[in-house]
Amino acid sequence: MNPARHPNRATHLRVGLAVLGAVILVGSVVPVPGGVPETEPTGTVGITTLAHIAGYAALAAGGVVYAGLTGWPATTRRLSTHQSKTVGGWIAVVLVVSLFGVATELIQAMIPWRTAAVSDVVINTVSAVCGALVAGAMRFYASGE
Repeated sequence: MNPARHPNRATHLRVGLAVLGAVILVGSVVPVPGGVPETEPTGTVGITTLAHIAGYAALAAGGVVYAGLTGWPATTRRLSTHQSKTVGGWIAVVLVVSLFGVATELIQAMIPWRTAAVSDVVINTVSAVCGALVAGAMRFYASGE
């Protein structure tokens, strides 16, 4: 997609990603009532884990779409003789989103009513990878290449 044809699309997406990042950050530092557990006693995934998965996957997916619209970070790798996709952009997005997840956990470690967890960093990173892959696949197939 040519960003010159839709100049506001990248701007709107950038604002949406900033808002989502702010929501994730605020949600990471506010007090949690009653210490919501990561998993329910039945072994099912709790709301906190689902929030991590949804937030970081959405952030990475939006980042991949933004990278596709703007060419950020202007790194491409030839995947075949007929196609060139911004694999470097996808990797950069996953790294940025994963580092954001690490930063939120480090912030939580300094807040008395929150705890940092390595498992949350892993969940955030895996969610970012999955979100980036899904968005990348959707953009690839939508382009008809």
